[in-house]
Amino acid sequence: MSFSFNQNNTMKIDLIKDRYPEKKALILPLLWLAQKQESYIREDAMQYISEFTQMPYMHVYSVATFYTMFRLQKPEKRVIEVCRTLSCELNGSEEIKKHLENHYSDAFEIIEVECMGACSGAPMCTLDGKYLENLTPGKIDEVLDAN
Repeated sequence: MSFSFNQNNTMKIDLIKDRYPEKKALILPLLWLAQKQESYIREDAMQYISEFTQMPYMHVYSVATFYTMFRLQKPEKRVIEVCRTLSCELNGSEEIKKHLENHYSDAFEIIEVECMGACSGAPMCTLDGKYLENLTPGKIDEVLDAN
């Protein structure tokens, strides 16, 4: 199987590629788009990105494996990422994580991640990549029951 971006992501790439004077700077946004499209980053997607950015495959692989936000394995369940960085920790992310693990671990893969850049909405998490902010156990129940 050979990877290619879908039409929507190809249009996004066309819009953003001129923002980056060096093609290697496109690696992160392309990895992000590939993961969003497939739910994880396939090896042939990294090869595609390597060719597109004209960077060695090992460089793309090293970027993909460095950041915890990238998944190289297809998740078996829907994914909830709980931010564990300072703002979220101080505002109750540990309580959110325990609530999720106690009530939703059968249906969701629950992963702690480093800062997702939404400190003003702490505690926060993502559900299938969508930001959920200012969470409480009750609010997360409402969101997950609706999904």
